[in-house]
Amino acid sequence: MDGNNYIKGCCGKHSSISATITMKAVNVCLLLVAIAQAHAADWAQVQPVYRDRPTFRVASHSKIIGGNIATPGQFPYQVGLFIDGSGFCGGSLISDTVILTAAHCVDGIRIFEAHLGAHDIYDMNEPNRVIVISTDGVAHENFNPATIDNDIAIVRLGFPVGGFGISPVRLPAFSLVNETFSGDRVRVSGWGRTSDATSGVSPELKYVDVSVIDNSQCQAYYGNIINESKICVDTNGGTEGTCHGDSGGPLVIQESDGEYTEIGIVSFGSVDGCESGFPAAFTRVTEYLEWLEINAGVALRP
Repeated sequence: MDGNNYIKGCCGKHSSISATITMKAVNVCLLLVAIAQAHAADWAQVQPVYRDRPTFRVASHSKIIGGNIATPGQFPYQVGLFIDGSGFCGGSLISDTVILTAAHCVDGIRIFEAHLGAHDIYDMNEPNRVIVISTDGVAHENFNPATIDNDIAIVRLGFPVGGFGISPVRLPAFSLVNETFSGDRVRVSGWGRTSDATSGVSPELKYVDVSVIDNSQCQAYYGNIINESKICVDTNGGTEGTCHGDSGGPLVIQESDGEYTEIGIVSFGSVDGCESGFPAAFTRVTEYLEWLEINAGVALRP
């Protein structure tokens, strides 16, 4: 039986389906339904406190909202996480056995289906894709959903993963703990929605380059919910940035040696929408280096 015919059947367009359908086809169908249903459950939203927006430096136009399509294998650390079969988050591979993501993607969740080496999240036949099922998610013990503090978590895979297009991203050195990154150009990637009007995640992995703003500028929007454990970026009037489905994904900076280092985890945006022009907020990874050493078992640079 043609896989496309089966997908149509499971979505209610055809009722007679052969009993010889393979379990793989069933899983593909259920996964595609989960993708179609993935929505705001993954995306923490905050009511802006102030609506008089400061003036930000206008960044060059590159858009995950309407964004740039990644080249297959461009982000070997990128992970797609299907959570309890009904939600979707991003993540990053930080060792061959551990995924880094947001606590609000892990808190209360039982089953994680991690897709590594993926480009088109709908295409289960991609040759380099590795899929791992895990029930070992660990949110930060002090995660606070009300203030979105300590929005960091890991998912342990149970065995090493690797292969073409699959490798960990570098974590910050301890020497970067006091670095604010304000004004730096950074990059975020994910399968999140490409606009407020869309209802599902993007089929293809996308990315956007954005600029870090001072926390004081971000507080001008969100108030004191912005603290030292968070990092914000300018969304260039709502034309660049993250959206539903990007939560937990990596914000990286290219260091002087040419390597990319993850400095943020997609955390929250404004209830006014992804295209509202409000900043996007991330968990500041440099605040959690000791936590990562202990819980993820990773060795970090001095």
